[in-house]
Amino acid sequence: MTGHCPLRQIRLRDRRGVAALEMALMAPVLLLLVTATVDVVRYVSISLTLNRTAANVSDIATQFDKLRAGMTVVKGNEVGVLFLAATEVAQPLDLMAGGQIIVSSVANMGQGSRVMWQQRAGSGSTASRLGAAGAVATLPAGFTQQSGDNAIFTELFYRFTPYLLSWPWLGNAGTSTTLYARAVYQPRLGTLTTLETGP
Repeated sequence: MTGHCPLRQIRLRDRRGVAALEMALMAPVLLLLVTATVDVVRYVSISLTLNRTAANVSDIATQFDKLRAGMTVVKGNEVGVLFLAATEVAQPLDLMAGGQIIVSSVANMGQGSRVMWQQRAGSGSTASRLGAAGAVATLPAGFTQQSGDNAIFTELFYRFTPYLLSWPWLGNAGTSTTLYARAVYQPRLGTLTTLETGP
């Protein structure tokens, strides 16, 4: 005898109801996981971009035999060239609106490492971790300079705002935390201990 078993139909309906309930319960968790993943991916991507940008800017600076003060690029060796390069390398990040770039020359002229000059661009007024121009330099751990050594440091500060996560290394959800990147290169064509001025 063939026929439909009503008990079997009830079981199938019950299973569909359970699946719908499970999906309704899991949807918010899945949404949280996706959003958290986006935060982590953004954090890592921005950090890598900042490190790459800092390295490129320091590398470009050390290819000059002399640098000139000034943000307007006229002769091509003004410090402004470095900031233009930073904005290009960092795309799609808007470094000027969302952060700050500081380029410093640090040299040991026989009396310890000092910040010889410092130029900055971008928004905000974050102090360099090396110290101010003319001051004794606060060098990174493990970095030393012998008498006569000169180095160009590029520091980047960028405000990162996570969508959801609020871990100490990501910041609080909805509020920004400042990411930091630094690179250092030695000049290739002599020293860059002063910025030229004038025409």
